[in-house]
Amino acid sequence: MSPKSPNDALMPVSRYADIKHNIGNGQPTVLSFGMSHCYSCQAMSKVFANILEEHPHLQIYSIDGQKERIISRDIYRLKEMPTQIFFDAAGNEVFRHTGAYKKPVAEIILKKWGLV
Repeated sequence: MSPKSPNDALMPVSRYADIKHNIGNGQPTVLSFGMSHCYSCQAMSKVFANILEEHPHLQIYSIDGQKERIISRDIYRLKEMPTQIFFDAAGNEVFRHTGAYKKPVAEIILKKWGLV
């Protein structure tokens, strides 16, 4: 079996309680909600892991939407996963996307909302 390439790496999963203070801390933030058994969620995790390798200063966090059901369902009103929520530097939600997309699309979204 061949070793995994860097592009196969998944983002580490964060607990919402550990990162929520970063939303609105003067830097734009992305919360990427997914589930460990979801192929599209894993694909988005790989996209964001790759982006973080190139831009380690970005605040992009992977949240397990199943383990953090109360957060994903009650606070952010998510019905499907993966869902990515983009916040501006003041912590205002500026964009939300449900589903997966490739890295070039993610980079366009990040540029549009001033993250890169």
